[in-house]
Amino acid sequence: MADIDTDTETDLELGKATIVYETATGEFERATVDNDHIAYFQDHWLFAYGTNENGDDVVRRVPKERVRYVERTVEEIEETFESGIEKAKGKLEEMRD
Repeated sequence: MADIDTDTETDLELGKATIVYETATGEFERATVDNDHIAYFQDHWLFAYGTNENGDDVVRRVPKERVRYVERTVEEIEETFESGIEKAKGKLEEMRD
């Protein structure tokens, strides 16, 4: 299994996320990135894992079918759940009004 070195300084409050996925050649890669550098969108996992010579973020987009697992810090998951609950409460309040 190949590891992608993201070479970023970690913000301890944000934590880290690790994604393991199958490449187009059938091999597996593991990338560990800051939590704010990974997202799930349109049935793909996207993560920034470096910058190019112009200083632009380089983003890899992996179809969900090729992802074996994603691990994130507990603090981040708790914050995600809390924000989801707050959004749901807000929508319910809007519907009542």
